[in-house]
Amino acid sequence: MTDPSSAFDALAGRIADIERRFAGLRDDLAELSGTAADESGLVSATVDATGALTGLTLTPAALRTGTEGVAELVLDAYRRAREVASGHVDEHTEGLDVALGAGLGDLFGTPGDFSALGRLEETVARLGRLDDRLPGSPA
Repeated sequence: MTDPSSAFDALAGRIADIERRFAGLRDDLAELSGTAADESGLVSATVDATGALTGLTLTPAALRTGTEGVAELVLDAYRRAREVASGHVDEHTEGLDVALGAGLGDLFGTPGDFSALGRLEETVARLGRLDDRLPGSPA
């Protein structure tokens, strides 16, 4: 049976390791974007890593396609830009889920392995018993 304190120390160590390994990832993702043009090249769109539209360029010829035509061109460019940005995000986060799983899998078990729930329930129960033995808050 694992001591709850040791388990939490191990968890804290794993989380700190993960934080160190991926410290700059948030900043890297914030700088990522994707730019693409529609099939005709009349409209260009830029999106950030979340897919939010951050830039849009229309050529004079695009405006001559009418409102429905412009809407179709914009949507096409936007979809393509999202695909580009998504590809950049995938490149920067490749293997992240594997690393996180390797970092925490032995503490919590693998997906579908519910034996970790028993350990967690046992740990929570022990912490509750320890908490019951502590004196109340100072008045």
